[in-house]
Amino acid sequence: MNKKDSEFSPADLERLVAETFVTSIDYHDEVGSTNDRAFQLAQQTDEQFPLLVLAESQTAGRGRGSNEWWSSRGALTFSVMLATETAQLPIERWPLVSLTVGLAVCEALEVLLARDVPTTSFAVLPAVQLKWPNDVYIEGRKICGILVEVPRNRQGRLLLGIGINVNNSVEKAPEDLQTSATALIDQTGRHVALADVLVQVLKRLAERIKPADLWNAQVRAGWRQRCFLSDRQIKIDLGMRHSEGICRGINDEGALLLEVEGKVEQHVAGVVTLF
Repeated sequence: MNKKDSEFSPADLERLVAETFVTSIDYHDEVGSTNDRAFQLAQQTDEQFPLLVLAESQTAGRGRGSNEWWSSRGALTFSVMLATETAQLPIERWPLVSLTVGLAVCEALEVLLARDVPTTSFAVLPAVQLKWPNDVYIEGRKICGILVEVPRNRQGRLLLGIGINVNNSVEKAPEDLQTSATALIDQTGRHVALADVLVQVLKRLAERIKPADLWNAQVRAGWRQRCFLSDRQIKIDLGMRHSEGICRGINDEGALLLEVEGKVEQHVAGVVTLF
């Protein structure tokens, strides 16, 4: 790929540092996984944080468990490595980070979807929602996956892996994803500069993980208002067993609420399947 065809110019990379909270960038035309690359960098002591690992193309993206993340040219794939002490992210809050990162992505996409749209048309913009615990959906289709990980043998680091379908229309995706996934270009009909999307996401992320605002009432309300699973019949796989019932939203601690035979269960982990 010629540099002139690259989605990110040197000026874009300078802009990312100037306009967002990241202090250093590890940039690649192609990488297996931005999370895996960040793991390698986590072992080094001379990196500046927050560190952004950014790739034009990701060939071995990972989701939760053994899942793979489909992406192609035009997708936005990146990871942000945080030094948790500097970021003032206490370990007891780490399990909730996926939801809050997801909220930041939702808010950024809402801004982008509303761009160039008359205010009188805001009411008909597509709904951007959180699918607990780590996906973002638009109009019932997945547009973003989030993978939060902790590097082994490197205390005080937290890795936020984010993949967003932007200009990679799902018309070119594997057949089984064409009806379950979407991309920003599929929703708007127009190309969006990846640098613009990334700046929006990083700005919202910086706001949402600020110590003063961490897990405040506005954040919790954001989870609940955008909960894709609310009032839907679901099954949650807990490994050794599963539960089936009606989702009743997300509580203040980030747990999924599942009504089973009149009683409400709280789940902090699990794989959700819709009926």
